[in-house]
Amino acid sequence: MSWMVILTQVLLPMALLAWLAFFPAAGWLAWALQLLSVTAALLGIGLASLWVVPPFWVPYGYYLILLVIVATQLLRKGTPGPGLWRSPAQHSVIIVIAAVLGLLGGYLSWQAIEGRMLPEETVVDIAAPFPPGHYLIAHGGSTPMINVHLGTLNPAIERFRAWRGQSKAFDILRITPMGFHKTGWQPTDPAMYTTFGVPVLSPCNGEIALAVDGIQDMPVPQVDRDHMAGNFVAVNCGDFFVILGHFRQHSIAVTAGDRVQTGAFLGEMGNSGNTSEPHLHVHAQRGLPEDAPLSGEPLWLTINDEFPVRNDRLHIPIPPHDDQ
Repeated sequence: MSWMVILTQVLLPMALLAWLAFFPAAGWLAWALQLLSVTAALLGIGLASLWVVPPFWVPYGYYLILLVIVATQLLRKGTPGPGLWRSPAQHSVIIVIAAVLGLLGGYLSWQAIEGRMLPEETVVDIAAPFPPGHYLIAHGGSTPMINVHLGTLNPAIERFRAWRGQSKAFDILRITPMGFHKTGWQPTDPAMYTTFGVPVLSPCNGEIALAVDGIQDMPVPQVDRDHMAGNFVAVNCGDFFVILGHFRQHSIAVTAGDRVQTGAFLGEMGNSGNTSEPHLHVHAQRGLPEDAPLSGEPLWLTINDEFPVRNDRLHIPIPPHDDQ
């Protein structure tokens, strides 16, 4: 867990909650501004941050603590007052600083909520490319705040043109029902991550257009920028191609020209290429240029008619047994 994650997802929320709990402002206006600032900051952190470590349920714990604090203050002390602003100068400065954090939190919340809206453009749908289990969307959505892939849409940066097709991609992790995704504190062995070795399934009926294997899995958090997609498979689904990346080395079970049905085994999730830890990269594009396969026209993608975004959980149930 990096120092930035510790600061923004642990220390800052706890500091804001402690400030509201132990140093409530005097006067209606000051207290209301303090409460709104803390609430907006917590919402922004909760909606825009990637909740892997700590897991996805932690921000809900912060929201619950916030409700308890407010309820306790109102029950014990009643409403703030009298007066609108009775805080000393030092506390007032802190309230103003918190208000700035609140405005930033409001912006983060707005960007995260807007990112849940599927643009009115061409959208293609695929089946879930993984077996029953619990999964978390690490990057996905329609704003750069929650989907870093959108940055490669910038035509001014030459090196992005070779990767433009992946601009509307998803990055997906396998997690436990409680949201954990690895064994140990900061393991370097990719096999210690829940995602590593999970089967990757064909997202459609189609033909294998391209399969690249043989690239080694990287120790976490090292990345291989010479082979950005790592081991990957491109499936021709008819009107579009789906590219699935970062397969485990030597796990790909298909070759170009193979016909596949939805749900057919393609290989295993790994940690090859430009990936800080094991995950499955999935995107859709039109065209598969020979010189730069991932430079096609990017398409918005849904999975089983849903548009999952950062921190959404996907639960694929075990199919019921047919006893007939």
